[in-house]
Amino acid sequence: IVIHPGAIALSRRYPPERLQRCRSACAAVWNPSHFTGTTPEQELVTSICQDMNAASHSLVGCLSLGELTALLDLAPLLISNNTGPVHIAAAVGTPVVDLYALTNPQHTPWEVPNRVLFHDVPCRICYKSICPEGHYHCLRLVEPETVVEAALELLQQGQHGYCVGATVAIATSPKLLNTSSQSLLKVV
Repeated sequence: IVIHPGAIALSRRYPPERLQRCRSACAAVWNPSHFTGTTPEQELVTSICQDMNAASHSLVGCLSLGELTALLDLAPLLISNNTGPVHIAAAVGTPVVDLYALTNPQHTPWEVPNRVLFHDVPCRICYKSICPEGHYHCLRLVEPETVVEAALELLQQGQHGYCVGATVAIATSPKLLNTSSQSLLKVV
């Protein structure tokens, strides 16, 4: 499983403590998981991974766009906020759980199995990147159990040709990071 917890707008980020609960709840199925992001998101990923009772690997700041695309192509599932990797995963046919702060519903993944998760709030039709109410309830009130259920449903569907429990092994040696993405990634 690939988890991309970042987004440029803080309002579009699922709370890290909730994502940590999701990851810990499914350690048997999502073991290990691989976190992606840009270098400035390292602190965010570190905060999610600390005290987590599940194996995880941080690839934050380590992957080129091509390597991220290769990783998502091999992954059985992406869990992400609504940001670039969601659309890359959809482009390569990888199922997506999209944690969606209600900006524009036309920007959700298409042509791929997906679950777009948000909490239905009265102000849901604002379509703004910054919550005018200041509470961000459309995203922050999505329960971790809902995320877990959506992820397990997509994994069980096996739409991407993987069985439940399939993992992607990644070599994170700095020496290997300068080689092609094919040498970095393999399904085990």
